Amino acid sequence: MKRPFKLSMTAFAIAQCLSLASAQAQDIAPEPQATNNAQKAKAKTAEKQQNIEVLTVEGFGATLQRSLQNKKLADSTVEVISVDDIGQLPDVTITDTLARLPGIAAERDRGNASTISIRGLGERLNLATMNGREIVSGEPSRSVRYEQFPAELINAVEVYKSPLASNIEGGIAGLVNMKFVNPLDKDKRQVNVSAHMMDYPLADDIPTADSKGYRTSFSYVDPIADNFGVAFGVAYQDQPSIQRDVTSWSYNKLTAEQGDVNGDGITEAAPWGAQTATKGGTNKRLGAMTVLQWLPTDRLQLKYDLFYSKFDIQEREDQMWFDGWGNWAGSNNWNYQNASNPTQIITNADGSEQIVAGGLLWGGSHTANNSTWFQKNELVSTGLNAEWQGDDWTIVADVGYSEASIKSKWVNISSWYWNADAAANGMDYSWDATGEKLAIGTGYDIGNTADYGLNYLQVDNDRILKDDMVNARLDFSRMLDWGLVEKVSFGGRWADREKDNDVVSWQQAVANGSASVDAATYSLGSGYDVPVMYTINNWSEVVDSAFGGIDNRNDHAKTTSDYLDNWNVQETNKALYVMFDLRGNLGSIPYTGNVGVRYVRTNSTSSGFDQVVDTDTVLPVSYDHDYDEILPAMNLRFSITDDSQIRFGLSRAMSRPPLVEMRSGLQLNKSSTVNTASSGNPYLNPFVANQVDLGYEYYFAEDAAFTLQLFFKDLKTHIGESTSTITVDGEDYQLNAPVNGNGGQIRGFEVLYQQAFNMLPEPFDGLGIYANYSYTNSNVKEFQPVDNPLPLAGLSKNVGNLTLWYSKSGVDAKVSYNYRSEYTRVGSWDPTEIYTIGAEATVDASISYQLTDNFKVMLQGQNLTNEASTSYFDNDPSRPRGYVEWGRRYLLGFQFSL
Repeated sequence: MKRPFKLSMTAFAIAQCLSLASAQAQDIAPEPQATNNAQKAKAKTAEKQQNIEVLTVEGFGATLQRSLQNKKLADSTVEVISVDDIGQLPDVTITDTLARLPGIAAERDRGNASTISIRGLGERLNLATMNGREIVSGEPSRSVRYEQFPAELINAVEVYKSPLASNIEGGIAGLVNMKFVNPLDKDKRQVNVSAHMMDYPLADDIPTADSKGYRTSFSYVDPIADNFGVAFGVAYQDQPSIQRDVTSWSYNKLTAEQGDVNGDGITEAAPWGAQTATKGGTNKRLGAMTVLQWLPTDRLQLKYDLFYSKFDIQEREDQMWFDGWGNWAGSNNWNYQNASNPTQIITNADGSEQIVAGGLLWGGSHTANNSTWFQKNELVSTGLNAEWQGDDWTIVADVGYSEASIKSKWVNISSWYWNADAAANGMDYSWDATGEKLAIGTGYDIGNTADYGLNYLQVDNDRILKDDMVNARLDFSRMLDWGLVEKVSFGGRWADREKDNDVVSWQQAVANGSASVDAATYSLGSGYDVPVMYTINNWSEVVDSAFGGIDNRNDHAKTTSDYLDNWNVQETNKALYVMFDLRGNLGSIPYTGNVGVRYVRTNSTSSGFDQVVDTDTVLPVSYDHDYDEILPAMNLRFSITDDSQIRFGLSRAMSRPPLVEMRSGLQLNKSSTVNTASSGNPYLNPFVANQVDLGYEYYFAEDAAFTLQLFFKDLKTHIGESTSTITVDGEDYQLNAPVNGNGGQIRGFEVLYQQAFNMLPEPFDGLGIYANYSYTNSNVKEFQPVDNPLPLAGLSKNVGNLTLWYSKSGVDAKVSYNYRSEYTRVGSWDPTEIYTIGAEATVDASISYQLTDNFKVMLQGQNLTNEASTSYFDNDPSRPRGYVEWGRRYLLGFQFSL
């Protein structure tokens, strides 16, 4: 029986890009006679398959070639990564794959590429979908951490940079759609097994860390019958979690709170303190997917898919906290003036002064903190899709459910330090922030474990966060013969989402002072000028014997701060759209494209607690809000020659506010010299931007192209943390809260050059290059600091990737260089945490050898240059924040395919 739904992977990707009827006119043979529009569409699809399925290259080069063909035929500005067989993406997670695409940069967490920026716009302005359905997030915002998606289970990734009216709204920067394999696209059963051993050399410097880990995967794709197929995949990873860092804390910024150490009448800013730290633990990840595809009739297709991901993180953290550095008015002047290390003061361009190095004879202190971080993340995304093809109409119905949750707990043993000589003569602390890393010194040896005693057990951020969404959409389309209009599509979408955050924190005093502590000290490592680290070898036993264990969170009453950190946001989204596919000629130049409009309405309810003035009492509150937007979109592709084309896009796009910033929870503080307050903002409206895209693409071979994309975004409104004054019961408070503020312009360009050098003599004919560079500039600013605001979050002016690859005679190798210039980071959990992350350049490499038709071995190295992550405060490089290392990592493994 003929299966009209059975397309090759390439043809299916083209269909998803709405290109079934829009191949370049000169690439298509004269249209055959057909009795109706549905037969015409199928005939065009078959012709496209004949034109583009000559893909004989293998390995990484084959992935690039296949992806290039999809990019070429798409009817909007799209970047595509597509593989023929599941399990063939040469990366650990999808983030590694995305970070190679033009204009896309990744941010690292625990050494893993995690969230992404697209065209200089950060994670708050991009949207993630799976098989066309929006997915929720275990973050308090809407940000999706892409490292939770194993590369072994994803068959294709599409990044839409210019929107279609038919696509889900929410991504001003772009929409990332991850796709699973369609079993009926395959002609035979496919089985893939892989396994890798991991090695992390940095663990040798951290006694709580283990250098060894592993990852393994299994996938099974089977077109069991002519009308029924199944796909299943599972991937498991036990990855070492390793980190070392030195971090300074925020600066005292109010001149009224600063002292004047040098007596020149100008007060000086200084950091509050700092910490040195290491992490050692495990990051276990389980991912699984299932696809069932059934064609009960020639006209009807049913497809069910399920994705499940689970993270289980447990990390031992050793930290030394150094406090009391803040140059507070009337307190630390004498200590700075009489320390053995002289104070170094610089004058900033605005005439203000700050301390960049110095010492404190008596004012400083330090504590040892030995903690364990427990975290479990889960994500489920599932849905049922039904597609019916009639003689004239195609109807697609889709229902889906997505749920994400995070359960986390930070359990810390704090130990105080006591040395009689230091108590009598002063510790004489010193610090120096003028070098690459913060240097810290003490006047006494703090490496004697006998000088430390247990203080308290702190259980912080005992958190349960849950995010779930139900969504449904219904789409209709029909082929037409209306002059320039050859197809009409229209439909609607409904989604209901709820995110709930529940937090409890507490401290416990020592219950058994005679509990035995097996303690030791160790060096942070070469290149660090800091005191030794203090660790507790029998950490779990001390928690049980000295503090009676980790109490159940339900046994503790919530404090005022707990209530204020608890919030719930419910959101309902409705959308309608209509879109027309176009085909015509502009003079002698043929073009294809689409034009349409999308109407969106959003209703939200934010619930939580507000604080009552001068008391610890909180009151339950609830706020309702709604807004709507009209989002037109047009995409045109002009076929200039057989090998070159011009793209033009014009659209209006939106991104909804981060959910954590829509929270309630007014918190008042009168303990400092200035009354302060903080809260969320349930009345936030979305980011909105008008956009223009213009591109030139030259495909000078099946596997070679040069493309240039220009883009301009006029951001009408921007959301950021702002400072204002509010009056409560007759008293003024300095309020920090997110607001809708002024936007601005974002403009830039992207260049891509890709080529396989198969014209070279053997053995060099296996060489190839994949290179891209993007430049983005913007006058959009965050709203902090008030006197020197940071650039737009996530915006790196310069982003580039250079990959050299070789594929021949069973050898498949590549070396990739990724660069990202400095950018602003806004905290996902705490949006008031705003700072700059310095420029990063990382190098990765891999090589594999196909021993037989079914078996190959692989070696991979990541972060080969041991690139650290640096950061600084207040848009001022002279105020360093942190220096974090994750080290190099190596993977050795095999892959077996049938």
